[in-house]
Amino acid sequence: MRQGREPRDERKRGEEALRVDGVSHEALTPTGASRLRVEVEVAPSAGPSAVHECRRTAIDWLQGQVGTALPRRAFAHRSFSQIGGNPACRAVRIRDARGDYWAAQLQRSPHKGQDTVTEVVIAQPDGSSPLVCIEVVDRSVVATDPNDEYPAEMLAAMAERAPLLQGGRTLCHTPIVVESAETMQGFHRMLVDPGRQMPFAVASVPPGIDDLDPLRSQWVSLARALTGLAIVWVLPPKMTYRLSDLVTESLSVFLGAWRFYRPGFNHLADRTRHPLFLKNRMEDDRGVQETVRQFVTMAVEERMRAAFDSQPVIGYDDLARLEAAGGRSPARLVALLRDSLRSGSAEPLRPERDFSSTVDRGQILPEGRHGHADTGQTTVRESVSTPTESDTSIPDRASRERRGHRMLDEGIRTQTGRYEQARRRADRAERQRDEALRRAAQLAEMVRALGGDPDAVTLFPTTWEQFAPWCEEHLGECVSLAETARRELGNAEFEDVGLAAQCIHWLAHHYRDERLRGRNPYRHGHIDHIGDGVVNRPCDADCLECNWRGQSHRVEWCLHCGADAHDPRHSLRIYYFWDDQTQRVVVASMPPHGKATMA
Repeated sequence: MRQGREPRDERKRGEEALRVDGVSHEALTPTGASRLRVEVEVAPSAGPSAVHECRRTAIDWLQGQVGTALPRRAFAHRSFSQIGGNPACRAVRIRDARGDYWAAQLQRSPHKGQDTVTEVVIAQPDGSSPLVCIEVVDRSVVATDPNDEYPAEMLAAMAERAPLLQGGRTLCHTPIVVESAETMQGFHRMLVDPGRQMPFAVASVPPGIDDLDPLRSQWVSLARALTGLAIVWVLPPKMTYRLSDLVTESLSVFLGAWRFYRPGFNHLADRTRHPLFLKNRMEDDRGVQETVRQFVTMAVEERMRAAFDSQPVIGYDDLARLEAAGGRSPARLVALLRDSLRSGSAEPLRPERDFSSTVDRGQILPEGRHGHADTGQTTVRESVSTPTESDTSIPDRASRERRGHRMLDEGIRTQTGRYEQARRRADRAERQRDEALRRAAQLAEMVRALGGDPDAVTLFPTTWEQFAPWCEEHLGECVSLAETARRELGNAEFEDVGLAAQCIHWLAHHYRDERLRGRNPYRHGHIDHIGDGVVNRPCDADCLECNWRGQSHRVEWCLHCGADAHDPRHSLRIYYFWDDQTQRVVVASMPPHGKATMA
């Protein structure tokens, strides 16, 4: 069987099982975005817990990437969303007659103008083998490093916990040592197979080495970094001679060197297309790491260049659309409430968390009508008083019970419908806002790459009354005005409002960009972007203390303009500091010149 291809019958069956009517996965991929996709299959011999282990491995990897604890829903393999930070993380799960589908997305922006989405899908279609699909979409203006985005370590950890297949063969996450003549024959046959799609990374063992442990760790590191992208082989010295006899010395690998064999290799191949890395480039850990990075880069290029016979499995966007379209029916909740009424139970109901009804939030029943909702649990009691036997017949009691049930059902449907509408509106607004911010950043970066200035047409305020609203509207994501600065704007006498706005604009863009990129932001002296009259300098004796977001900050830097400090009409002082938590510049005081402790 050819490496990198799955059996046509099996692939066709998988495509039919994963097809979703009315949803096109290809249409959801942004135009111009580069996409890396790797698919593997859970082996038929795997136990029933294999899919669970794969999902658990993916959750562990996601939490490690986010750097903070994920919600408890995540570890129960349920839908969740943790956005607002960098990176952002979300997941969705749908279980129906077609199977069990779980998908997660990790979105990050390593630097300005860079935006990548890593998606992990674990699908268990009914009647087919479970699939794991990893997709990395780079929507950046400036391409990101694939070594930092492809989750090879996560896929290797999955392969350790569950048997996985790729192209009908066991997924390789460890190096294969060619120790016998039979293995060498198989290796050479696959190496020159014109149908091979998977690259080979071949490491040779230098002669005369007694302790192979350091080299083994290098080979293992290479194999894990290339999991799903390439297969790592190790040739002992005697096998390197055999390979030289088979493919000529100029195309072989020996004396501790590594070689990257692309698909399409044969005895007449151009050796520059299959680069050789000599041992002297890997004398220390830094050299080994750099060589591994180059191998991963080449493997990613080959993977993205390869054509795929099948359509991708259903992804996160598909599942999110299905979840939004199908809603979350309160039918199970209504049944539980009815059972409680019939049984006369006074115990709080705990509906299954798979149904995201408002009972989980303690808000489905208004206070004083049919229940109370102050603890997140719901105790249902009848709102009518219980009649005595002397004045009420059994049919009357049954009629009142039915009427109470109908009123309860109507209240549940009304409150649930309102909550779902509000939730969908909030989610839609949040997605639109995030998309608008991302597109604005990409357009600005594209303009800069073309030699333009995206800020050249910025309209600055002309009065101090316009200053604070202008900052919030145009620079709200980059600059914050402390309360003291806002109060001072009301009594400002500095005449050149536009110059003050240019200074804040410089802090929001040039200064903040250097902060985010890890460069030295303390630019002492004249600010050429604004003019010769504006100087950035330490406060020295004029240092201020500013209380911001409940913490005290020492303000040690100031933008200075105007030599006459005694004339507030011609003197501008902007005291500012950097807030690591919000990644913003905070203006502590402006425009008067003075020393004070601010709240």
